[in-house]
Amino acid sequence: PINQQKIDEACQRLQNSGIFQSVEYRYKPGPNKGYALTLIIGDQLNLMTASLDLPGVDEAATWNWLQKKFPSFDRKVPEIPAAQEFIALELEKHLHEKLQGQKIVTEMESDPKTGQLLVSFQPRMLPRIEAMNFTGIQEFTAEELRQVLSRTLGTSGYIERHFRQALDVNVRRAYEERGRYQVKFPRIDTSVDLQSARITTTVEEGPQFKLGRAEFSGDDLPVSVLQKAAGFKPGSIANWTETEQKVGEAERRLKRTGFFDAVAHTEKTLHDGQNTLDVTISFDRGPLFRFSELKLRGLTASQEAQARKIWKLNPGEPFDYGYANDFLQAFFQSVNSNQFRKFDVNFLRDPS
Repeated sequence: PINQQKIDEACQRLQNSGIFQSVEYRYKPGPNKGYALTLIIGDQLNLMTASLDLPGVDEAATWNWLQKKFPSFDRKVPEIPAAQEFIALELEKHLHEKLQGQKIVTEMESDPKTGQLLVSFQPRMLPRIEAMNFTGIQEFTAEELRQVLSRTLGTSGYIERHFRQALDVNVRRAYEERGRYQVKFPRIDTSVDLQSARITTTVEEGPQFKLGRAEFSGDDLPVSVLQKAAGFKPGSIANWTETEQKVGEAERRLKRTGFFDAVAHTEKTLHDGQNTLDVTISFDRGPLFRFSELKLRGLTASQEAQARKIWKLNPGEPFDYGYANDFLQAFFQSVNSNQFRKFDVNFLRDPS
């Protein structure tokens, strides 16, 4: 037996699941004094990337199972929280034995590769990382690598995707600081259950690279000034963190020549046969800014006279974005700085 109220209630349940964009229906008289009911279902159009972070569960096989039920959910799910809760319940029923009845929750994350939001389906209680072991290492001790990973992973529990990300970002960075740019992590063995995880990572460290050429590329650059500011040392271990710091010094030096918005871009080239790394630095210089006017507020007449005496940058000269700090240091050395409760520096740009 059926009536319109029951049909409306059933369609509302479908709508409340969040799985469908729209749910409508029509009916007409059918055989045997019954009715033929037709549901018009619209799939959700707004989907977001999703990950099944369930310990001990084959993620690919579980996605295949879910996609058979909902063909459009190919590692993507609707953005609507109700739909995500519905899928979590479906997963709980399907994986009941493996999860031993654990509830599945959703967590929103930012994908480090794309910057887009990602929804993670994971058990309410993640397994603790009880052991992290490494094979094939010589450059670091196992304890040093554990400390690198622990700073990133903390005590949040084990998710394989997070662990691989930490290897690829943090451990790789540690190796690049030792000149090891071809480090690989070809194998990760895990022993994991609902309570704990033990992980063994195989590391191929690769050769150590030395710094080769470090060149500045671009027209009208004060190359000698930039080279002196950076202080590159060809032949030394190619520590990438130090290289970025030296590029930052060169960028700040260029800013001080009036190119207030200068941004450096670094390209690295590895030479396998020589085990050397060449660095090429180019700049988006932006417009050249010139100093126009110095405005002082909150000073007495004598203090302002002293300040203007110390200020040496003349109108029309390229604007040195770091000069304001140099000026303040000199000014406070000439007066009793305790008489000022606070101070601030603001730059007013002329769009012309």
